[in-house]
Amino acid sequence: MKEGKDFEDLDERELNDLGNAYSAHGMWEEAIDAYLRSLAKRKSGGDTRGQGIVLNNLGAVYYRQGRAQEALECYEASREMAQELGEELSELVALMNLVFLHFSEGRLDGFRRRADEAESLALAMERWEPMSKLKWLRGRLALSEGERYEEGLSYYGEALHYAARDGDSELAQMLNRIDRQAEHLLSQGARGMALVFYDYLQVFARDQGFSTGVLSRLSEKRDEILRRPSLP
Repeated sequence: MKEGKDFEDLDERELNDLGNAYSAHGMWEEAIDAYLRSLAKRKSGGDTRGQGIVLNNLGAVYYRQGRAQEALECYEASREMAQELGEELSELVALMNLVFLHFSEGRLDGFRRRADEAESLALAMERWEPMSKLKWLRGRLALSEGERYEEGLSYYGEALHYAARDGDSELAQMLNRIDRQAEHLLSQGARGMALVFYDYLQVFARDQGFSTGVLSRLSEKRDEILRRPSLP
């Protein structure tokens, strides 16, 4: 924000930046006000692309406030604007926001529909980070549904594959997600399943030519589970 500017004099970009700053500090109502002001200016100026950016930001704040339906409407509108402009990357961002919203809200039909759309677009664009996250979410869902263990393991393997294609940072994050999934299985008394989880991924990683560092990490985590006392 330029020094000496009154709030009312800020332009649409500055208002969006202000909304981001408020959001980073958990000042939700202030962030919403700034985003809405930015959105109004962008509408009056016919800036469709800018509206899509602000709507994604506004949707994120609504969701943090527990206002899932309003967040959903923002993300859907952002996605429609991106489609209208033919901006695939912006569309993918909005789709991924919709995927996570539906997943976290337990709206499984919506999750599967949007995940299919996001996966198709991410593959066409060769965007491996969203592909990794989509496979991870599918794996989490499959493992939570009781009889879909084999499918869930396969999804986690694919998540690891795409994470590796994206780079070391995404790979490290995915390995952390794998560890959290194993801990979740252990917390539910599924120690055997947690061991099978690491067994499967070790074989998968070896067949895919992963580094010795990844293989060692998976092996060490499996051994750590074995050393733990079984729950009574």
